[in-house]
Amino acid sequence: MLNAQKLQAIVDTFAKYNVEIQTDGMRITAVNGQPADFDATTFMQDQLIEMICKVLANQLIHEVWVNEHTKK
Repeated sequence: MLNAQKLQAIVDTFAKYNVEIQTDGMRITAVNGQPADFDATTFMQDQLIEMICKVLANQLIHEVWVNEHTKK
């Protein structure tokens, strides 16, 4: 399970890739400005990284879809 030090390492690493993760204690409350609600204490480190990547993938899919449908 994650502790505060491991969560901060994840946040800092994603920041190197221009991904902003907002936290409130051990909860992730936003990923790149989009609301999220993950209790980091319930994840192992690799699981949380994969969950954040899924959130990013969904954001990209949505953005591509919006861009395709607004350029017509």
